[in-house]
Amino acid sequence: MAKKLIFIWLLSLITWTVALPAQAALTVQITKSVASALPIAIPSFGPGIAGQPSVADVVRNDLRHSGLFRVIDPAGYPSDPRAPSGVQAADWTTVGATGLAVGSVEPLNGGYVVNVYVYNVSTGQELIAKRFTCSAAELHMTAHHVADVIYQAFTGKPGPFASRIAYVRQTGENYELLVAESDGWNPHPIVRGIMPVFSPVWSPDNHRLAYTTYANARAVIYVQDLATGRRQSIAPGGEIVSAPAFSPNGEELAYARSSGGHTELYVANLRTGQRRKLTNDDAINTSPTWSPDGSQIIFVSDRAGGPQIYGMNASGGGIHRLSYAGGYNAGPVYSPAGNAIAFIHRTAGVYALAVMNPDGSGVRVLDAQGNCDHPSFAGNGQMILYGTHRGGHKVLAEVSLDGKTMAILHSNAGEDSQPAWSH
Repeated sequence: MAKKLIFIWLLSLITWTVALPAQAALTVQITKSVASALPIAIPSFGPGIAGQPSVADVVRNDLRHSGLFRVIDPAGYPSDPRAPSGVQAADWTTVGATGLAVGSVEPLNGGYVVNVYVYNVSTGQELIAKRFTCSAAELHMTAHHVADVIYQAFTGKPGPFASRIAYVRQTGENYELLVAESDGWNPHPIVRGIMPVFSPVWSPDNHRLAYTTYANARAVIYVQDLATGRRQSIAPGGEIVSAPAFSPNGEELAYARSSGGHTELYVANLRTGQRRKLTNDDAINTSPTWSPDGSQIIFVSDRAGGPQIYGMNASGGGIHRLSYAGGYNAGPVYSPAGNAIAFIHRTAGVYALAVMNPDGSGVRVLDAQGNCDHPSFAGNGQMILYGTHRGGHKVLAEVSLDGKTMAILHSNAGEDSQPAWSH
């Protein structure tokens, strides 16, 4: 809760930059997959950039990562086709493949052209063909786009791979706000210092991050442009603020403000600086988040004696309670389609990850193996990224909305928590 976020710090040292040294990448470990995972073959696509994972390796890892695909070992492939002319669908049934994706990586004007062709092996039908052009620096992200094409061809839903994640890493007494590709590749610090960083969230256009940190012994919110490093302070002048959340159009920021023993919710216009108050009572009100259409805001309040999730109109009226299961429910976030809310739910002494319907019904626990924090949906709404604990360490995790697939993202460089998936 907001009161617990107010620490007393006498000194602060934080560096804002877009050019700090790269950090240790995350390792993805699949811990749960569906029994009916689709067997798929991904031939080599040819060489890429020396010292980096090949396009085929990135695609294979992404598809495994989803838990919905079983990538067949390339050592048993009958051939290594890179174009439709080399595809004989019948040859791939002998290795048990149902899906097949072939492609090529070709140098062009200092960059690359990447082609991909996706097949249903059972029918021999080409499902989709796509061509990408990119710079050398963009080749790894382009491989994620290829994985998205394959994911959509077989699931009918957009893939989650060509996106970025932000998360907080603590190493000793130092803190960093890192941004990386969805598989943890190429992490780089946006913020680094001895002050804790909390609650990063992406703007709808993915060009900015909002987060909470400390300055002059007070909790403050910054909105930072990722391209320039320029940052904007929200509610300056010594106010204690936390828990930022962008509106769906990116023009406003909801947040919590603590003063005189009360914590209330406000909305600030990021262009004009004008703000409006949403709540006005003796309770602690925090952790606002907007519905995808911008009409509703859900938040956490202890007005009933313990932290529970409430909803209200974006104008501040019509407050109503949503969560009733258990004595602690916090950290809510809407799915991109607005058809689910992920949140932290205490059960059997563990702060578990759970989901419920937008009206508060249908609570389902997805992960109660370790204390969880800060859930965030992938852009396709099918996966949730969150912080949790494994083996006594803070790590990141992903789980499917139905709970059938799960992966752990971890590194040996520090304690990772409070992730946010880009839109």
